[in-house]
Amino acid sequence: MSIPIVYSFRGIAVRKGASAMAAFGIALVVLVFAALLGLAEGFRKAVATSGSPDNVIIMRKGADAELQSQVTRENGRIISELPFVANDGRGRSLFAAESVIILNRRKHDGGSANIVVRGAPEMALKVHAGLRVVKGRWYAPGSDEATIGVGLARRLEGFTLGQNVDAGRHHWRIVGVFEAEGSSLESEMWIDAELLQGVFNRGNIFQSLLFRVNGNSDSALKTLETIFTADPRLQNLQAKRESEYYTQQARLMSDLIEKLGSLLTAIMAIGAVVGAMNTMYAAVSQRKREIGCLLAMGFTPASIWLAFIVESLFLSGVGALAGCAMALLLDGLKTGTTNWATFSETAFEFRVTPAILLSASALALSMGFIGGMAPAVRAARMKVVDALRRA
Repeated sequence: MSIPIVYSFRGIAVRKGASAMAAFGIALVVLVFAALLGLAEGFRKAVATSGSPDNVIIMRKGADAELQSQVTRENGRIISELPFVANDGRGRSLFAAESVIILNRRKHDGGSANIVVRGAPEMALKVHAGLRVVKGRWYAPGSDEATIGVGLARRLEGFTLGQNVDAGRHHWRIVGVFEAEGSSLESEMWIDAELLQGVFNRGNIFQSLLFRVNGNSDSALKTLETIFTADPRLQNLQAKRESEYYTQQARLMSDLIEKLGSLLTAIMAIGAVVGAMNTMYAAVSQRKREIGCLLAMGFTPASIWLAFIVESLFLSGVGALAGCAMALLLDGLKTGTTNWATFSETAFEFRVTPAILLSASALALSMGFIGGMAPAVRAARMKVVDALRRA
């Protein structure tokens, strides 16, 4: 004979305070777990979506980031003339040789952050996907003007329209703010490529070459590999899809956040499980005579076990709902952190996805099951005589 589910719910109602504390402990674990996964997912999305699968980026062989790379103007001239480099319909190659430098600037909330300054030619606007000016205008080629991403405008002091940014003994006047579909490019300041080369004494050395592929990118990459092997001038170069490059950039930091988050969640989960276990042990102790009566009435030990497991799972379910509701409040929250691949500030948003909420809920139910298992077994193993004996 099975025990009605309502019995489990009535047991929770009798011990409102202890039940609420157990559910709250589980809710905190769910909140922390979902928040950290949302942080990692937001960072991964911001960085990984910076590149297009239709673009190919070329850097020095062995370089994991643009800052570690050096390519020459001659390299760029050779690459730009290859037949699989797309054009803009007017005979101009969709190709850009770009340089990057790092500047340290103060943040609105205190402290400082490294930012990427990218020197890019006018054609870079067509090569990079998703760039859109939302305030002001794009910088004029050959001028000392700059256009900044919305992430910089939001997080750093002095990065507003009309302000001057001092770098390399030069004043760069901000004339526009751009969006890049939430990617890490929104955390950069862009200036004219040739002017950067002169001001920062880069000569004919750039950090990367970027071009839009005309046709199949797999075929282009295979052809490039053959060309790099055969041409002594290009043997020190490597090519990747731009999307793959940025995915690799995101992996280091997002993996670190997830690992640290898992460790912190595990520590908190142990405390929550112990709290749920104590709550259920107290429930068993307070209801010994009820359990004895149920057994005497013909209810099986298995049904007794199931009743307490259902009670524990219900508490964890309430905790999961509360924790997920609090985590959803963080979705879209704007923040930023240092990208360890580039050692620069990257602005992004928390991304609390349905998959994260499902994972957090599964964790909560697992905690409830583990926390309720031992007390439920103890209740199921009680003898009728011992349960009905007065204290």
